[in-house]
Amino acid sequence: MISALSRAMPRQSKTTARYRFTRVENERFAASNAAPLAVQCQNRPGPILILRFRGSVIIVDEASIERIDGAGNYVRFHVGMEKHRVRGTLKGLEKVLPPQFVRSHRSTIINLAAVHEFVRTPFGDLIAVLRSGARLTVGRTFRRSVEAAFAVRL
Repeated sequence: MISALSRAMPRQSKTTARYRFTRVENERFAASNAAPLAVQCQNRPGPILILRFRGSVIIVDEASIERIDGAGNYVRFHVGMEKHRVRGTLKGLEKVLPPQFVRSHRSTIINLAAVHEFVRTPFGDLIAVLRSGARLTVGRTFRRSVEAAFAVRL
């Protein structure tokens, strides 16, 4: 019975799940046929990220993304006071994002421009305080990559 149900249900291919977010870096790519949705946004400064979910498309400036959280098979983009949830993984998203985004925890990627300060707890843990006031723990595994991104020992 279960096998009959699994055969009857359509499966989503991995290629469609991989392209839920697209990074557009220059106007030439935006004007090409490969990214017809970004043509409207040529006047925006800097790179943009195109997020697709539930049949709608949201265009976000990379600089406005504060952090990205993992939530199971989804990633949550924190853009100002808004949150956008898109199907995908943090590992797949790391390959698309520029070096200004650093993995700080197994479930978090932070924008280096959004970090206000680092606070060390009495137990030796490191906490990144963002400009919005959000406090995020920097995992011990990812501490070196955060230090390398800031070129300073924390």
